[in-house]
Amino acid sequence: MTEPATASTTELGPTEPPIAATEQDQDRESVRRHHRWPYLVVFLAIVWIVIVRVPLILNARNHLDSDLAVDGITLRDALQGHWRWHYPATPQIGILPIFYSLPQALIWGANPFTLVSGGTVAFVGLVLATFALTWVSFGRSVAAWGLVPLTFASTGVIWLSGRITGGHLSAVSWHAIAFLLLYLTLARGQLKYAIMLGVWCGLGLYVDTMFMLTLSGLVPAAIGTWWRTGRSRRGLLAALVFIPAFMLGVAPREIGARVDPHSSYPQGFLSSFEPVVLLNHLRLLGLDCLPRLITGHRLPNLQSDPSPAELGGPGPNNSPRDTRPLAIAVTVIVAVMFLAAVRALADPESTRGNPPAAAVRWGMLISGVATLVAFVIYRDIFNADNYRYLVILLVPWSIGFGLAMHSLVRMGRVGLTIAVLCGATLAGLMTLDTGRWYHQFGWINSQGRPVQVDVNDPLLAWLNDHPEVDSFLTGYWDAYRLTFLANRSVLGIPYPIYPNRFPEWSRALPSGHPQIVINRHHQRGGAFADRVRLSGGQYLMRSDSFDIITWP
Repeated sequence: MTEPATASTTELGPTEPPIAATEQDQDRESVRRHHRWPYLVVFLAIVWIVIVRVPLILNARNHLDSDLAVDGITLRDALQGHWRWHYPATPQIGILPIFYSLPQALIWGANPFTLVSGGTVAFVGLVLATFALTWVSFGRSVAAWGLVPLTFASTGVIWLSGRITGGHLSAVSWHAIAFLLLYLTLARGQLKYAIMLGVWCGLGLYVDTMFMLTLSGLVPAAIGTWWRTGRSRRGLLAALVFIPAFMLGVAPREIGARVDPHSSYPQGFLSSFEPVVLLNHLRLLGLDCLPRLITGHRLPNLQSDPSPAELGGPGPNNSPRDTRPLAIAVTVIVAVMFLAAVRALADPESTRGNPPAAAVRWGMLISGVATLVAFVIYRDIFNADNYRYLVILLVPWSIGFGLAMHSLVRMGRVGLTIAVLCGATLAGLMTLDTGRWYHQFGWINSQGRPVQVDVNDPLLAWLNDHPEVDSFLTGYWDAYRLTFLANRSVLGIPYPIYPNRFPEWSRALPSGHPQIVINRHHQRGGAFADRVRLSGGQYLMRSDSFDIITWP
C-alpha cells in the first residue's frame, strides 16, 4: 500500500513538501502581505511627516512665542526636579503634554529644538490615533485614504505642530482614541472597554479642557445608539461602570486645581451673544480660521500666516496678500475636497448596518458642530490665530476624506482613477505650498534642503551681554521668551496688565521688584516705564523700537 505524500527528512536533508501544502503556504503568505500593507503606508506617512517638519524644528528659536516659551520653562523645571500637576497658572491644561519633549530633553537638554520637536511627536500621535480609529470603525481602505489630508496637511496645521500646549494637539489625540474606545464598547459589549473609556474621558478633561467638545458628541452618540439598539441592560451596566471610571480619570485635574489653584485665566469659558460679536466671530470663522486650518490660506486675500517680516516678534500679524496660482489652486481644490469629506461623513449609507460605526460618525458630526458653535459664542476670539480652537476638526476631515475616496474606489476602475488623482493632487499641492511657505522664511534653500536661520534679536543680545541683570519687567511676549532663550538664569516678569504665569518669581525678588524695565514702544505698558523713569530710573539703552531703564 502506498503511503501518502508527506514532507520527510532523509540523509540528504528535508524533502520537498507536497504541492498542495506549498500552495497553502503561499496563500497564507499572500494574506499576511495583504494585512501588512496598511502598516507600511502609515510608516511611510510618519516618515514624511517628520521630514516635512525638520525646518520647523531647526528654526525653533525663530518662531518661539511666549506660550511656547512657558512650555519650555516648564520642561526645564521638570528636568531640574520641579514637577507640576498642570502647566503654570493653567489648571485647564494638565502636565501630560510635557512628555512629548521630555525624552529628547533628557538627552540633549531643554532647548528650543527639543521643545519644538515635541510638537511633531504630538502630531504623529494624533495621526496614529486617527488611523486606528478609522481602521477599526470603517476599515483599512478608509483608514489608508484618511492618512492623506493629515500627512499632507496645510501650513496652518504644520504651524500648530510646532506648538505644545498652544496647538491643542493632545485634545485631538484624546478625541480620536475616545471614539475608538466608544466603538469597542458598543461593538464588543465588554465592560472593560466601558471602564477604559471612562478613565480615558476623565483624563481627557485633565489633559485639556477642550476635551469637553469631544464629550459633547460622544455622550449623545452613545445614548442614541443604546436607545436605537434595544435599550439593553448591558448598556445600563456599562454606563454605571463608566461613571466611577470617569471620576478616577478626572481626579488629577481636581487634585491639581486644589494643590496649585492659581490661574491666570480664572474666568474660563465666557460666552457672548451680542449680535455684533457673533457676526464678527462668524466672519473670523468663515474667512480666517477654518480656511487657515484646512487650506493654510485665509480669505479673501489668501494670506498664509505668519508674516515673514513679523516672524518672531510680538507685533500684529499682517501677512501679505498672495495671488499666485498655487495659492488659488490650493485654497479652491482643498476647500472642495473638505466639503466632499463633510458630505461623505454625513452620509448615513456609509455606516448602514453597523451601529457602532454610526455612533462614531454621528459623534464626530455633533462634536464638529459643537466646536463651530463654541467658537462663535466664545468671547475671547479676536484674530486668525484662534484657529487652534478648531483643531478637533482634523479627525472628521481625515475620516470624511477616507470615506469619500473609498466610495469612489467602489465604483470600479474609473472611481479608483479619480480617487488616486484626488489624493495625488492634494499631496502635490500641499507639498508645493509647504515648500513655498518655508522658502519665504528662508528655512529651505532653492534645492529644498533645510536651512537654519540665525536669530537677530537685539533685546536677547543685550540681555546675554549683561550678566549682572537677573530680573526684568516687560510685556508678556518678551517676559517668558527672553527668560527661556537667555544664556543664564533670569526672571522675566510681565506687566501687571498681563497674566502672570509664575507669580512665585515676583515674590522671590530681593528688592520687591525687577532690576530693569524693558519697554517696547508699540506695546501696552509704557505707563509703567514712565513711572519707573520718574522715580529715578536711568536709560541703559534707547532704540527706535525699545528702551531699557533701571529700576532703583
